[in-house]
Amino acid sequence: MDVITIQDITDASDIGHGTFYLHFKSKYEVLIPIVEQQAVRWDEIIQRRVSDVADPAIVLASSARYMARVIVADPLWRWVLQHSGVPVDDLRQAIGRFGARDFGRGLVSGRFQVPELTIASSYMLGGFVNGLRASFDSADPNRTIDQMVEMFLRVVGLVPEEAERIANLPLPELV
Repeated sequence: MDVITIQDITDASDIGHGTFYLHFKSKYEVLIPIVEQQAVRWDEIIQRRVSDVADPAIVLASSARYMARVIVADPLWRWVLQHSGVPVDDLRQAIGRFGARDFGRGLVSGRFQVPELTIASSYMLGGFVNGLRASFDSADPNRTIDQMVEMFLRVVGLVPEEAERIANLPLPELV
């Protein structure tokens, strides 16, 4: 992506620079719809896997752990998170809505308790992105992801022992 120019992109898509800049601020923003489409596809698979789970804490933990593992294993996602400089707001558009959905279910059910919704959701999205980045350099990325999810569960009000138990439940294969 670093060697590709906007001219390369506009030539390949047969559009002018003006049209490009109507939709994107930089060449890196072209990646957002691509990773968003991948996230939608993976979320559909993940939601089928957790559809029979009643506890919102287990749904949130399982969904986050699955999605994080998929992202960490994908070279495009890794590159976007490590090198593109894409703002967190753009990542929120690409992946944040899935966590917000699961987080919202826990709030509505009363399973989750947070003192301030906006701060908690921003904290969790930022924590997710930075937890993913930390897992890239970890000797055990899955363990790092599980620890990140345990922290999320604590943020939403679960006691430490329950958060640890849920964040370390076995994850069956997705496919």
